[in-house]
Amino acid sequence: MRFLQDYYYFGTSPLKDGVNAFVVTSRKEFKKLFGETKRPDTPDFSKEWMIVLLMPKTKWDAKIDIKDISMKAGSFIEVYTKVFEGRHKLTYDNYPIRVAVIPSYKGINKVNFYDGKRLKPLANVVIE
Repeated sequence: MRFLQDYYYFGTSPLKDGVNAFVVTSRKEFKKLFGETKRPDTPDFSKEWMIVLLMPKTKWDAKIDIKDISMKAGSFIEVYTKVFEGRHKLTYDNYPIRVAVIPSYKGINKVNFYDGKRLKPLANVVIE
């Protein structure tokens, strides 16, 4: 797993409250979230997937992190996250986001996201 820095949500769809989870498997999906880019760290979607966690705009110092990614026997991957909703109010808008790239796996058709502290399910994303 490698983390990517300085990505910003470009999408026009409103985000739900809390953590929004995406698994990006194609350039088309990538453009919907981040727009057009020629960055050298853009994943090679023929062999990599992009895991994206983001939260709606907030005035708090919220953060999201990926603690662990677990390949399970079967057809799914588990992603354990750490969500810090913030304790300090900011004078600017904060858009919490965490982006990581993992190898793509044949036979995987779902990624399950969990709050790593409470092991509470956050989202299930189907890979098509």
